[in-house]
Amino acid sequence: MNAEDKTRITVDIYGHQYKLKASTSTNYMKRVAEYVNDQMLRIAKGYPRLDSQKIAVLAAVNMADECFRMNEIMEELTKTQKNQEATKAAYDKLIVNFNELKQEYEQQQTSITEQNAKLVQSNQAQEQMKQEVQKAKQEQEQLRQQLQQAKQQQEQDKQQEEQVKQQQEQKAKQQQEQAKQQQEQVKQQLEQVKQQLEQEKRQQIQVRQQLDQEKQQHQQTKQQFEQEKQQKAHQLQKLNEQHRVEKQSLSEIHLQDKEMLNQQYQQDKVTLMQQHLQDKEIINMQHQEEIIKLSNQRLAEKEILVNQHQEELENITNQHQTELETITSQHQTELETITNQHQTELETIKNQQQARIDTITNQLQEKINTVSNQLQEKINVITNQHQEEIETLTAAHQEEIETLTALYQDEAEAKILRFEQDKGNLVGEFQERQTNIIQQLEDQKSTIITQYQAQIDALLEQQQLERRALSQHFEEEKERILAQARREKEELMHQSLNDEAQQKELQNIKEEYKELREEYAKLQNEYNEWIELVETDSPGR
Repeated sequence: MNAEDKTRITVDIYGHQYKLKASTSTNYMKRVAEYVNDQMLRIAKGYPRLDSQKIAVLAAVNMADECFRMNEIMEELTKTQKNQEATKAAYDKLIVNFNELKQEYEQQQTSITEQNAKLVQSNQAQEQMKQEVQKAKQEQEQLRQQLQQAKQQQEQDKQQEEQVKQQQEQKAKQQQEQAKQQQEQVKQQLEQVKQQLEQEKRQQIQVRQQLDQEKQQHQQTKQQFEQEKQQKAHQLQKLNEQHRVEKQSLSEIHLQDKEMLNQQYQQDKVTLMQQHLQDKEIINMQHQEEIIKLSNQRLAEKEILVNQHQEELENITNQHQTELETITSQHQTELETITNQHQTELETIKNQQQARIDTITNQLQEKINTVSNQLQEKINVITNQHQEEIETLTAAHQEEIETLTALYQDEAEAKILRFEQDKGNLVGEFQERQTNIIQQLEDQKSTIITQYQAQIDALLEQQQLERRALSQHFEEEKERILAQARREKEELMHQSLNDEAQQKELQNIKEEYKELREEYAKLQNEYNEWIELVETDSPGR
């Protein structure tokens, strides 16, 4: 800015005329000069023996002190804003930790769903094993019927032998005796087979009982797992409630501390008022010291309160984070232990059941082969005997044997075909049931995810509302404290300024206090020019 653009004005300061030049308005320069004049007059009134130079120095010191105090207030406001930003950053960090815990919880829910699916598959495998046992029982019943048919066929052979006896006399008697002995042997063998079948039936009943016991144990394990899951959820809810109670307790303690500090401040205020009334004659100099002392004490108390509040927030945040990490770690460890135990039990049961099925199948196959071989051997023996001893009935008996063999093979092939068809039908039904169960599990999974998402959204919204409420409460508390400090300062200054000059000075201070924050930068830029003009135009020079 050029020198021609500056404004020139003549002002009166402490009885002397000064020509000032600045880039601001004339009204502003007049207010500045009046403020300096009032400062010097007030100091001269309190200390009438001081010369004008010392009065000017004291006035400059007072104005510099006010500027420094304004800077401290600005720094305090900046520090408060930084603390708010740090609190916000800590809250954002808590939100991130909450989201991580949410993801871990969803992964645990997915693992639980997979375990439930494996349990369903195990139940289906057990059901399939029951069906296979039932099918084996049916096959045994069919074998029993076949044996009964063979017995009937033997009875028919016996009748034919009786007819041969009547025609062939002694040869028929011998053949009858031999056939009778063979029939007795067959009956004994059939009785043995019947006893073996009864024993296998009892074994199947025992296997079925063992399967029922294992199913009950599996159901109990599942119920225990559900109970542990409910207990963990109850513990988590209890910890949240405990955190809320602790937070409320800390808030009450904070309010009590604040009330105690306010009471202490009121007591200090009463003490200062009494001291002010007693020392009213020398109040002009001591007033500045008391204001500085009260301001420093107020700033120190406020800084202590802010630090205590910050430490309490950090302690609560760290404690809550530690508790969450401990609970999550314990829950994860217990879940992994239960999952491993359950997986081991499932594999053991599956291996045992598979071994039992293989054993039963092998035993049944061996028995079927044994019975078939025995029947074939008996048919061959009877055929050979009839071929050697009865020439007339050899052809007919051979045809009957071939017919029975063909029928037996046809029935065996038909049974194999029916078994394959039943097996294909069972596989199709199993696949269809498996598809339906998977679809049901997917629907349940979607429903559970929707419910937890709604709960999480509600929690986030509640936390945002609490954060807004805390921020608003903090701002209101800050405004209230600042307003109270201003009111108390005005009351002290009003009580100390009883005469007309002091009332005028208080009014000027109030006006300048409002404008000083906005015009401090301008005053700093023009301060050097004003000093130079004062030294140049001073009457003493």
